[in-house]
Amino acid sequence: MQRFQRRTITGYAYKVAKTMMPKISDTERAALNAGTVGFDKNIFEGNPTLADLKKYSPKLSADEQSFLDKETNALCEKLDDYKITEDRDMPEEIWNIAKKQGFFGMIIPKKYGGKGFSPHGHSQVITKISTRSGSAAATISVPNSLGPGELLMRYGTEEQRLFLASSCMW
Repeated sequence: MQRFQRRTITGYAYKVAKTMMPKISDTERAALNAGTVGFDKNIFEGNPTLADLKKYSPKLSADEQSFLDKETNALCEKLDDYKITEDRDMPEEIWNIAKKQGFFGMIIPKKYGGKGFSPHGHSQVITKISTRSGSAAATISVPNSLGPGELLMRYGTEEQRLFLASSCMW
């Protein structure tokens, strides 16, 4: 009975909220649909189950673990959050390291010059960087999760993808 009441109330509240939300454009919808979801999708749909949670077992690939242990740790040792905050920018050395070692193309497939990391691998790298500098973590995260990289991989033409790969954007 309690489960029925909860679903009824939640369902009604969702329908009311849905009528109040403004319509989104096709571009906004494309951006919102980009990326991946895990168990949190079930929570927001109002259907979380322990069975679904048991399926979620994130593991890092050997490449992801190596990158986390080596390149990410080395970058973290060089980060000075006070200086980054004071200067309102990362030092040129950090920008160069991040570009050269592929931090800006972690989620981009290898065939386009990226690392080909999973969302979990990307998340672990960003989490590690954020322990040293929130600004650096946000800067590195954007091209991977909010920037054009994923949108072009998902919605771009092959010509656009190859152009980005050849231009060393990652």
